[in-house]
Amino acid sequence: MRSGALRELGILIAIFAMIWAGFSYYNYDRIENPFTISLEKEAKLSDFMNKHLMTDFEFIHNQSLDSTIQIITDRLLSNLDSAQYEYKFHIINESEANAFTTLDGNIYIFSGLINEVTSAEELALILAHEIGHAEHKHVVDKLIKTIGIEALFSIMTGGDPVLISEISKLTMSTSFDRLNEEEADDFALELAFDSQINPRRLAQFFIKMKSKNQSIIQEKLEFISTHPMSNDRIKKSSDFELSDDFEEVPIPLDWEVVKGYLN
Repeated sequence: MRSGALRELGILIAIFAMIWAGFSYYNYDRIENPFTISLEKEAKLSDFMNKHLMTDFEFIHNQSLDSTIQIITDRLLSNLDSAQYEYKFHIINESEANAFTTLDGNIYIFSGLINEVTSAEELALILAHEIGHAEHKHVVDKLIKTIGIEALFSIMTGGDPVLISEISKLTMSTSFDRLNEEEADDFALELAFDSQINPRRLAQFFIKMKSKNQSIIQEKLEFISTHPMSNDRIKKSSDFELSDDFEEVPIPLDWEVVKGYLN
C-alpha cells in the first residue's frame, strides 16, 4: 500500500477513534431537556393530577399533623433563597414509608414515612430532598422525556381523566436517574446545613432503611425503590463537611407525640 493511502487510512482511524471516544465518554444524562412548560401550564396539569390523587388515596386532614409539617417545612423554606414554587405538602394515609414530588410544588408524604423516621430532623432532610427534585424540575423533565411534550400539552388541553390518572401514577412511581438523585441529595444537604439541621442525618436514615429485612423493604419501604440508596450517596451524606462552629438547632417537636396524631 502506498504511503499516501496509509496516511489517509491512519487519519480515518484517528477520526473514528475520536468519535468513538466521544460517544463513550459523553454523559447523556447531563443533556438538558430542550423543552419545558410554563409555570401556568404546570399548575393547570397539577390541579388535574391532584384531583385524581384525591380519588385514589385517603388524605389525612389533621390540624396537629398539618402544624407539624408546617413547622418542619418553614425551617427549610425560610432558608431557601428563591423558591420556584409555593410549596404544598399533603399527607396520605398509606403504610408505605414513602414521599414523592409531583408538579407545581406539590409534595406528598405517606403516613408510613412519618412512622418510620425517628425525628423531625430526619423527615426534614427527606422533604429537603423532595424539594430539590422540584427546584431542579426533575418531574417535569421526566414526564416530557417519557411521554413527550406534544402528548403532555394534549393531555393538558383535553383533560382526559384516564390519561391524567396514568400520568399521576407515573409521577408517583417515578424513579429518578442517578444524576437527578445526586442533585436532589446535594440540594438537601446544603439546605439542611443552612437550616441548622445536621446533613449527616440523611445517611443515618438511608443506612437504617437498607438494614431492614428485604421482605419488609419490598412490602413497606417504597422509598428505597423510588430513591435507590447507593453506597456513594450514603457516603456523601455521612462525609458532609461541617464547619467547626456548626451547631444543630433541634426542631421543637416530640416525634412520639407526632406519631400519635396518626391514630
